[in-house]
Amino acid sequence: MIARRVGLLVAMFALSLFGLSAQDLQPDPQSIISTILEDVAASSEEEIDLDALSVDLLFFVDNPINLNATSYEELSRLIFLTDFQIQSLLDYIESSGGMITLYELQLVMGFDYDDVFKILPFVSVSKVEKSTGKFPSFKYGKHDIIMRGRSNIETPVGYTSPPIDNLDATRYEGNKIGLYTRYSYKTRRGFQAGFVGEKDPGEAFFRGTNPYGFDHYSIHLQVSDVGMLKTAVAGDFNAEFGQGLTLWSGASFGKSSDPMNIRKRARGLSRSSSTNENLFLRGGGATVKLGAFEVSAFGSYKKIDANFSDSTIDGLDVITSLPTSGLHRTPSEIANKKTLNEMVVGGNANVSWRKIRAGVTVSMADLEGIHNSAPQLYKSFEPSLDNRVNIGADATYSLGNNLLFGEVAKTLGNGMGIIAGGLFRVHPLLNLSLLARSYQKDYSTYYTAAIAEGTGAANENGVLVGLSFKPIKYWQLVAYADYYRFPWLRFGVNSPSRGHDYSVEAKYSPSSSLTFSIRYRFKEKESNLSVDTFVVNNVVPYQKQALRFHLSYSPSKTITLKNRVELSMYSIDSSEPERGVVVYQDVSYKPSNFPLALTARFAVFDTESWNTRIYAYESDVLYYFSIPAYYSKGTRAYLLAKYEVSRNLELWFRIAQTFYANETSLGTGLDEIEGSTRTDIRLQLRLKL
Repeated sequence: MIARRVGLLVAMFALSLFGLSAQDLQPDPQSIISTILEDVAASSEEEIDLDALSVDLLFFVDNPINLNATSYEELSRLIFLTDFQIQSLLDYIESSGGMITLYELQLVMGFDYDDVFKILPFVSVSKVEKSTGKFPSFKYGKHDIIMRGRSNIETPVGYTSPPIDNLDATRYEGNKIGLYTRYSYKTRRGFQAGFVGEKDPGEAFFRGTNPYGFDHYSIHLQVSDVGMLKTAVAGDFNAEFGQGLTLWSGASFGKSSDPMNIRKRARGLSRSSSTNENLFLRGGGATVKLGAFEVSAFGSYKKIDANFSDSTIDGLDVITSLPTSGLHRTPSEIANKKTLNEMVVGGNANVSWRKIRAGVTVSMADLEGIHNSAPQLYKSFEPSLDNRVNIGADATYSLGNNLLFGEVAKTLGNGMGIIAGGLFRVHPLLNLSLLARSYQKDYSTYYTAAIAEGTGAANENGVLVGLSFKPIKYWQLVAYADYYRFPWLRFGVNSPSRGHDYSVEAKYSPSSSLTFSIRYRFKEKESNLSVDTFVVNNVVPYQKQALRFHLSYSPSKTITLKNRVELSMYSIDSSEPERGVVVYQDVSYKPSNFPLALTARFAVFDTESWNTRIYAYESDVLYYFSIPAYYSKGTRAYLLAKYEVSRNLELWFRIAQTFYANETSLGTGLDEIEGSTRTDIRLQLRLKL
């Protein structure tokens, strides 16, 4: 008891050193979530389903993790924590016999005040509640309803009347308003259910091809921790196992500027409430826990979009493409809607024993009548999606302060894929990471999230090394180098090729109100050189470079300022380099005595081409994410307002406009807008009961 009191006194002393106050220990959750997702989006080189990644964070805001009754698996759902931080936190809780106050987070090795500030909205400290384990708990159930509308101010060609001389010209079936609604019911433990409905701009609503309302519906139900039943899902769900090499249908992010996040943290079976109309499973599944063993099984069947030709092969329909946009606005897009049957079945069995966790995953995917009328040479070795079976084995092993992980998988009748890596704590201030991968050209899995430079885990060998180092107080350095080669042809590359990229970022954060970072990235890959005089395109190297300066500063409790300058450069073969630059200023204002939050940005950009485009995350309404590409020459500005009408009701409004200085019309085809500006607005209501 005396030792514990001394520990708490130390925590209070650390509190004063960190410059945190009791008010700091009650940060704005949605602001923290926005910051976390911005870090993820800014670091990744891939398109990310931020909607899906935000679901867990928002859930834990309303249902905080009790640190005295948590697990490695539960803490892994906080995507911003590293594996070392999670283990360090669990070690502290075990050695101390449980936490008494959140102030103790400052005593956990590997947590600075920035980490403490981020985790606070999602955790709590309380006594452990005993569960009967017979039925899911419906105590403290919460309802959450969100309704949103969005539209462009300008009117693209697709929403105008056909010209008199061509009355049969194609137009969008619906109006230019996009609609979205989400309902969810969640209890503190054991039960979750809900649905999502969405209509994109241009799609019909309660008429035409959508007489029953939205173009896309999603329903889910999940029951957890009932006796031996760990999880049961029905409706739309995701399956995530191992390192994503054999099967991973949920959202994930791959290579990023933080090399300590290279290990996938699989969640097994879980509900899906994302608006992504492709990346999910539909059906049901369950996970049963038998001592140290867990066994999962699932089945999914749904219709997906497909473009068919007019011919057949051996009596089977010929499919020329599988659209993934989820847009159904024109007759051709509507004709492709949900025309192909997709079936996916599989399962996983794993065991945890001491410091090792190992498992086996099997999946089978079948698309009815899959044929390609014009196969590309680079796809010559791609296995058929007619009853494609993948089987894989994965393992994770904790060795002292180090963590080893890997997965090996095979497409039956075809090639193999292997991924192996490790996270190493060399010193409390120095962490290293290593990841090796080898995907044969005839290996392929239908749902995958394994880290790769190319598209999908196939036709690639590579090694990535990284470090995270805190050389002096307030400073952190993260860097990685990735070398890879592609043994066979790829899209846009008519020969085997290779490449490498580097990233180094230095971050200075002396307090929760000030952060400065500088990041440099370099990438060199090979691509076809398109020259009209060449009958065959030569394969030549191209280079991309980016340099970013970012400053975030809070001069007061109510104001936060963010400044960024980012430069980009692109060159191919011996051509003259192309350059680009973006400069923006963000201002966030949240008065302490009024339920209003405002965020605004003004950006200036000048890029020579699409090759030097620069992406930048933008704050948006809840469950909507904007990461536009800044290209050409012009300005962009937006204003986001959130008003809390009451404890249970929130209103959001956002308006954004991009001005292109050298353009007289924007977009092409049905999306063409006359003029040099594009303006979009969003209005959202959230009701919590």
